[in-house]
Order: sequence, then C-alpha cells, then structure tokens
Amino acid sequence: MGLLHREKNECEDCHTRFSSYEELVRHARDAHKHHITKCSECGKLFLHEKDRLHHVKEERERKADIRRHKF
Repeated sequence: MGLLHREKNECEDCHTRFSSYEELVRHARDAHKHHITKCSECGKLFLHEKDRLHHVKEERERKADIRRHKF
C-alpha cells in the first residue's frame, strides 16, 4: 500500500482524514465550499473532474464486459 492510497480520503485544505471518500466530498463541499462534480448516470459525487471521468470510463467498460458475457 503506497503513501497516496493511505492519504486518499484526506482533505487537501485542512488535512482532516475521513473513513470514506463520500465523507470527504461532503466535508469539502460544506466546510471549504469546493465545487463538486456529479455523475449524471448514478449521481455519485466527485471532488475533481478527472475522478468523475475515470469513474465514467470504468462504468462503461464494466457494462460492456457484462454485455459481452451475457448468453
């Protein structure tokens, strides 16, 4: 486990750590007024647009994989 993984749920502004990414997003939005981006498909919230784009790509690949394996 690398350093980045351990600090994954740490606030970039105040360095408070959270047990989940969702808690971190709510904290950043409420405490620091960060702009939060939202997935239009599932509603999941993200701190950074790059994270939302990564999520969308993974979901598309997962759905394509499921379609390939249907009988």
